[in-house]
Amino acid sequence: MNMMATLNLRAMVINDNGQAKTTSYAVAQAFGKRHSDVLRSIKNMKCSHSFRERNFALCFENNKLQNGKPRKFYQMTKDGWMFLVMGFNGEKADAIKEQFIDAFNWMANKLTEVFQSNWARYNKAVGYRDNRKQQVSCSARDMNNWKHEKNPLDHEIAKLEEALQPQLNLVGGK
Repeated sequence: MNMMATLNLRAMVINDNGQAKTTSYAVAQAFGKRHSDVLRSIKNMKCSHSFRERNFALCFENNKLQNGKPRKFYQMTKDGWMFLVMGFNGEKADAIKEQFIDAFNWMANKLTEVFQSNWARYNKAVGYRDNRKQQVSCSARDMNNWKHEKNPLDHEIAKLEEALQPQLNLVGGK
């Protein structure tokens, strides 16, 4: 069976607040492993506590098959994923690793494109606002028009500034 033909690894890499991530479910599916075996591999990794905290987030979801009993899984970064799958070997595993790396890089490029697009829109809006402000400041009759343009421009600029801010995920108020 050609597992690569049936998998879309790009769909297994998600955007989580601007960072490319995947899950232990995706790893199990891609490598043809039982999810419990992937969970055990994550649990048995010999990495530092800080690396584990940065790259593996323990999550839970309701298991509909067991009356809503929570089922755990991990969400992981590209670094976490790479650390986990380094031990997976064989020609098939190597091919899947390569495709997963391509999928992570594809998602990172998409996130960069969104950032650059927002940055370009931000610069255009700020430049336009500053030029219009200068133009209308000399003309009392244009001041009335400016009142209607200023608030939407300021609102768009504020939204873009928020989108361009880096997100800090602080755990436990540290």
